[in-house]
Amino acid sequence: MVNTLSQPNGDVFGGYSLTLNGNYLNFSTPSIIIDGITCVVTAATSAAVTCTVGSRLSLPPYNSFVVQVGSVNAIIYQSFSYVLRWSDIRTWGTDLPPVDGDLVYVPPGMNLLVDQTTPILKGILVQNGTLTFADESDMVISTGLITLTGGKFIAGTEKQPYQHKLTFVMYGGYYSAQQPMFGNKGIGCLECFISMYGQVRQYTWTLLSATANIGDIDIIVKDSVDWNVG
Repeated sequence: MVNTLSQPNGDVFGGYSLTLNGNYLNFSTPSIIIDGITCVVTAATSAAVTCTVGSRLSLPPYNSFVVQVGSVNAIIYQSFSYVLRWSDIRTWGTDLPPVDGDLVYVPPGMNLLVDQTTPILKGILVQNGTLTFADESDMVISTGLITLTGGKFIAGTEKQPYQHKLTFVMYGGYYSAQQPMFGNKGIGCLECFISMYGQVRQYTWTLLSATANIGDIDIIVKDSVDWNVG
């Protein structure tokens, strides 16, 4: 079993170490393959395996993370993904990073990691790729639309809730260009996966324990609620 990883993702250029933590990992010789690229094992115990991530310089038809111990596929509770960082100039090849009015396309096999506030984009189109938002700082995503045909949209997961402030500002008007089915100024999903998990909150609502009268500046409630100012 693979329970946790030293990091959930890394860049496609490789050359760094990845550690898998779990159980029975050296029962036989372990092998780790990410998107068809071998992660060369450098150390292995029953509780942890360390490998050097190889470079993946082309897009695969789909993303995969396979751990085999001998002839047995491990049960995986946390996967690793190759990512292309928005802030990395190499992500955009021979083009400049996006500017106001650009349309960003995420093709199959690509995991685009948005790690900084964006310009005001025309839109972000995801076609069986993955759009992930880095939980490293507060960010503002400004765009006319985000549309996914297949693929994934990930802003925090149940196991790793998003801890920073992520704001989406959608641009457009009544007479702006409309997409079939989705219109504009929205996040559209057709046969896709969306995960949005924020900070875990306790007691976000409760009941009054005494009548609240007109003009009161305090209310008395039954529980110690987890409310922020405002």
